[in-house]
Amino acid sequence: MSEIRGKDAISIDDFVSTVYSENKRPFLFWDTCSLLEIIRFLYRKGNVETYRILNTINGLIQSDELISVASSLTIVEWNNHQNDVINEIKTSLLKTGEYHKNCIETINQINPRALSSETIHDKQLVEDLERLADDIITKTYFIETEEIADKALQRVSLKKAPASKKNEFKDCAVWETMILLSERINSVSLPEDEHNKIFYSVNTDDFVDKSREPRLFHRSLLTEAAAVDFSCCSTLNEVNLKI
Repeated sequence: MSEIRGKDAISIDDFVSTVYSENKRPFLFWDTCSLLEIIRFLYRKGNVETYRILNTINGLIQSDELISVASSLTIVEWNNHQNDVINEIKTSLLKTGEYHKNCIETINQINPRALSSETIHDKQLVEDLERLADDIITKTYFIETEEIADKALQRVSLKKAPASKKNEFKDCAVWETMILLSERINSVSLPEDEHNKIFYSVNTDDFVDKSREPRLFHRSLLTEAAAVDFSCCSTLNEVNLKI
């Protein structure tokens, strides 16, 4: 896996007129950290079902049945952190394998058995997940954020979610991009166009209200999303129900 190079950002209007309108279909908008999650999901409460869903999403993207979209800010986020994430996962796999080996040896010592342990860091798992991420990124459209900069800054100044905790411009810019993108798509949609628009973020610290169960996006964000007709998801299981 490598840095994202040679991917020009596209304006919202150009995306709507040249990508969406020519072949209307559902789209999935990845928050800045969600693409990185493709590599590290196993250490973020993910499992084999997570992989199955990611593989399904990739299949839909490659067959042009689902549009993959992200903010241009995601390019910076990816390039700044992808090496660290890969190294972190490789280290974690080594440690996991060592823990498993030690546990098996101890079990065999306590209750004489012939249980065996096998290494997992050398099974090309990281490389396979890198390849999956690369496939998705290659067909992802990165949307320019200049048009929503003022709205994002206003959200930060008012400490409105997702800026209610950290006052981070990036989160607000991503959210405002999704809102404006959905608005523009609505403006060219016909009554029979019933294509889901999905916003996916694993940033539960800023987008999700952890004070209530089940944990959902902040009510104010859900209200804004409903007003322009898009869905908010913080897990791939939720995304899977929408695609």
